Amino acid sequence: MLERTPLFAESWNIAWRNRPVASLLEDRGTPFIILKNSFRYWAADPFIFNYNGELYIFAEMYDYIKRKGVIGYCKWNGVRFGRWKKVIEEDYHLSYPYIFKHDGDVYVMPESGAKGDLHLYRAVAFPDKWESSTILRENIVFGDTTPFIWKQHTYALTYDVSDSEEYRLMLLDLQNSENDCVVQVGDIELRRPAGKHFLYSDMHIRPAQNCRGDYGKGLLFYQYSVVHGLFSEKCIDMISPQDLHYSRRIVLDGLHTYNATESFEVIDIKTRRLNLLNLASRIVGKLRRSL
Repeated sequence: MLERTPLFAESWNIAWRNRPVASLLEDRGTPFIILKNSFRYWAADPFIFNYNGELYIFAEMYDYIKRKGVIGYCKWNGVRFGRWKKVIEEDYHLSYPYIFKHDGDVYVMPESGAKGDLHLYRAVAFPDKWESSTILRENIVFGDTTPFIWKQHTYALTYDVSDSEEYRLMLLDLQNSENDCVVQVGDIELRRPAGKHFLYSDMHIRPAQNCRGDYGKGLLFYQYSVVHGLFSEKCIDMISPQDLHYSRRIVLDGLHTYNATESFEVIDIKTRRLNLLNLASRIVGKLRRSL
């Protein structure tokens, strides 16, 4: 593992593969193709999305200069994914762009805890033009909120980081906020959401992050259920970045998102990147704070 320094900055890369017959839970040998980052941005938190027969990856693009995340996408051209394009930027950090379609409209629900709320953006002209839409929760600091439907009822799991001394996993009732509750778990560092929920062998599965000792060390997969509004789960698998294969050699330092369609799977992998732009931005930031 490379030492963390301003020169060797944390960096994330998104990687994809054509989904084999089995999913990541069964096939760890088919290589993932690593997408190239630009000089200014790295990309993480990939969500893969089909729209009118075309395939997109929406993700956080972290800006080394402004030192915050924005939301962007790249598009499949039939052979490869193209360049990243920034589409949603605020004065505060955005990440984890959970994207979905509802009643004919497309929405993105990013992590926006830096603003202290949880809200939606609606596509005015997909994929390039978005407008701020519904505010779902206020006066909160949630990370990686992930909606899901259980028996025709809409919930979301989220990672409450408002208290830095005591993180919490919460179940949000998106149809009645009065029913929001804390999920009692044994080890909160193994529970942070890491992508959309999915069905596997008739089991309801959700990916989660292994943050024990370090942020985004790997993935866990939980089978879950909701009974009378109470969420419970058990771990069925764990995956580290070293368990997988890649299109090229890369320094592996973490893995913390998994999403899939019927034909594609996407992950993100953490490494350390020699980046002079990051070093320069940090120096400028320190100079501004000292003035």
